[in-house]
Amino acid sequence: MSVLAIDAGNSRTKWGVHDGDWLAQGAVENAHIADLADVLQPWAGCERAAISNVAGVALAGQLQAILAKLGIAPVFVTAQAAACGVNNGYADPRQLGSDRWAALVAAWNLHHAPCVVATAGTALTVDALADGEFIGGLIVPGLAAMKQAIVASTAAVAITDGRLAEFPDNTGDAVHSGALRAMAGAVESVCDHLQARTGRMPLCLVGGGDASALLPALHRPAQMADNLVLQGLLLIAEEMA
Repeated sequence: MSVLAIDAGNSRTKWGVHDGDWLAQGAVENAHIADLADVLQPWAGCERAAISNVAGVALAGQLQAILAKLGIAPVFVTAQAAACGVNNGYADPRQLGSDRWAALVAAWNLHHAPCVVATAGTALTVDALADGEFIGGLIVPGLAAMKQAIVASTAAVAITDGRLAEFPDNTGDAVHSGALRAMAGAVESVCDHLQARTGRMPLCLVGGGDASALLPALHRPAQMADNLVLQGLLLIAEEMA
């Protein structure tokens, strides 16, 4: 039976339908979440929906209403002490975001190796996974948030388009490059600490809407992994079934 996976983030909601393979995937902006009802209409026969929601109670209610009309039973995934071979080392496992948890579950089950999972969205999360255990991670502002912080606190700087440069020679490039270098530093710091702990160079998996901008700023080998949350939701849903 097909399963619908939904990743409701702070800005947009990604979805995918899986039945042995991905049959369809897409995304809608949270401001237009009502459009999801029409988008998902062809998949009204799904057995169930596994949902990660970090966008708040209101969006959760909208998702429930949409799925009820489609006759799909929702399962809202939350972080647990353990699932699918992964142990959650957070002081309070329930405080870990469900999207981060699902991505870690997917990363371990795909690679069975030390991993740093970096998701560059509204915020940048950088999580360390060693030998099947999530040992902790960082949350820092994302690319847009960093740029907005500079503009909000500096009278002479305005948001303009910029590009990543080694030695920026204009304000737009300076702000853009500075934000990306700061994000890259957070990722590389966690990679360094995880390598020191495990004695192995970790895989660096980068996803999220700004992954393509972040990857060139990294000085460590890294790979795009933009579907981890949806994959993790499937694994968790299978274990819960």
